[in-house]
Amino acid sequence: MDHYNEQLVKKETEASDIAKKILIIAGTLLITGLCVYSVFVFGFLPLIVLVFGVFYLSWYLMTSTSVEYEYIVTNNDMDIDKIVGQRKRKRLITVKLNTVTEWGKYTEGKNRGADATVMASDATGIGAWYLLAKHDKFGNVMVIFTPTKETAVNINHGVPYAQRKKDLFFDEQKKNEE
Repeated sequence: MDHYNEQLVKKETEASDIAKKILIIAGTLLITGLCVYSVFVFGFLPLIVLVFGVFYLSWYLMTSTSVEYEYIVTNNDMDIDKIVGQRKRKRLITVKLNTVTEWGKYTEGKNRGADATVMASDATGIGAWYLLAKHDKFGNVMVIFTPTKETAVNINHGVPYAQRKKDLFFDEQKKNEE
């Protein structure tokens, strides 16, 4: 039986995102004010076009603080994409689930000797899971993510038998019996 699941997780706004937005707004107001002042003092009308460019750049940078992660579990593979501003997608990592050495609920400070860490969670820390796997490019990699129950069950089917979470398996059996 094939296992397929897609999940979209929106990263919560952090203090650094708010600080970036404040700096963008302040910079926009400063540059716009200088351009409008220059138009009135020097009569250089082409600066009005620059004002529109500044507003567009400001909008572009403000929407770039919006980040979503998409988890795609297909049989034995888990792909994680980062979507910025609902316009730009980048593949962060593809993990072969049969190379998973450990996985479970994530608590702060868990590193377990990973060579690289991929943070793809909603940034709240609530319901975060980790996954340790061997990766061709990154070595031992730790992926921190926020799966739904359905995503976790599909991951559970792809990991080696010794690493499977028995409670997820039994929950799925109960669901199928109903």
